[in-house]
Amino acid sequence: MSIDISRYYSPHDGQKDLHESKANEKYVEAARRWGKGRGAFGELLLCYRDSLNREYDSARVPPGMHAWIVVPAMNQGLQTWHELLQLLPSAFIKEINRAERLIYLNGVDGKDPRWGLIEVKSAHDPETLQSVGLDFLWMQESQDIRDEAFVKAKPMLRDKSRMGRAVYEGIPALYPEHWFWKGCAFAQRTTNKRYFYKHATVYDNPMLTDEDKDEVETDREVMPESAWRRMYLADRTVSAGFFKNVESCIKGDSLNEPIPGRNYVAGLDLGVSRDFTVLIVMDADSRAVVFHHLWDGTPWPQAKHHIALLCKEWGVQNLVPDASGMGKAMVQELVSLELPIEGDGYSITGANRDGLLSTLVVAMERETISFPPIPALLRQLRAFQYRRSSGGLRIRAEAPPGEHDDEVFALALCLEACNPPEDAGTIGRLSSGRYMPTQQEMYGWNGNSLGAQLMRERKAKRILDRAERSGMQI
Repeated sequence: MSIDISRYYSPHDGQKDLHESKANEKYVEAARRWGKGRGAFGELLLCYRDSLNREYDSARVPPGMHAWIVVPAMNQGLQTWHELLQLLPSAFIKEINRAERLIYLNGVDGKDPRWGLIEVKSAHDPETLQSVGLDFLWMQESQDIRDEAFVKAKPMLRDKSRMGRAVYEGIPALYPEHWFWKGCAFAQRTTNKRYFYKHATVYDNPMLTDEDKDEVETDREVMPESAWRRMYLADRTVSAGFFKNVESCIKGDSLNEPIPGRNYVAGLDLGVSRDFTVLIVMDADSRAVVFHHLWDGTPWPQAKHHIALLCKEWGVQNLVPDASGMGKAMVQELVSLELPIEGDGYSITGANRDGLLSTLVVAMERETISFPPIPALLRQLRAFQYRRSSGGLRIRAEAPPGEHDDEVFALALCLEACNPPEDAGTIGRLSSGRYMPTQQEMYGWNGNSLGAQLMRERKAKRILDRAERSGMQI
């Protein structure tokens, strides 16, 4: 059976070499609005066409064609699902299972019921991406799909009874260790005809109107140059992420226990719904992360007492928790446990959020902060990026869909409690003759102790010094 795909899909000139290539695995590193998603959809139609002309033992290898569309998170999957229902010709569809996001396709002349199967899958849980053979794998927005998901999905192409075709598409990944960065680099340089590489900028889309181009240029005025070039010119560079200099800030190891006499502070990001709860402890003077703990699914009553125990163990002098949304009530519970929290915590909203992230950006660029190679922290710092809001009205720094930001904000909150770096001039850290708290004060958090009083005085002095330098009168 032969079907005329051109009746349902017409590629622009930039997409034609993608379809002309006979490679099994195709890496498309292309800018926003070039049409990489539509090109991958065209590849899906071509795979369906070819599957109808291929002999299968339907009893041994059901279904006749099996395709996955893997997205970073299911909120993106919903958009992909609706677009698939809109674009896929009704003549190809045998049955739709909306609850499971499955589409069964007609077979040869409609004689084979439910011949093909298309599934929309989320990369959020990599363990679900295995145990089948695939004719076609489409990984969408690959730069936001974690390595674990790719490692699970790729072997599904090695089933000899399947065609084993794949399209990996997205804008460039943010760091060289990411699978999409490595895959594009390999496909770009290899002579192996199994692999194909395509690079395209937004201006390579011949269907772009002058108004579209004006919008792209407008974004250039409001975005950092490296981020704009990544998004619209598909530049592959480590400087395009929100946080720069991540690798240079990786120093030292976590401590097993506190060092007597050191001044420790902590940041706490509270997981209310999908996020984890993360506690990060830093040396307030060296601004180095010394301890990290993550709670995954631990009931809050149990987690809050563990937080209190850890803060007591480390002699934390100042705990800065996230008081956004429902976190405000959780902070009050921590206050009731007599934890060293100033005020009502830190609300990560609006200008507060931007200021918190900006402070962390500056510290990392100047290397006045350091942290051990904590995998979850490094992954989130590298993945944080400039993204356009779902309504398209503004661009802001955030974690990509399917990724968490708890590590980032726990680190940023902890930094708020640290002393200024050594090179900060008049707002630098105090002289070596500063007060050293006793062990009892370190572990007791006596709010009226000499150590606690001096901590408050030091914080007030830093505020006054900053105000004086900026010309403000207090």
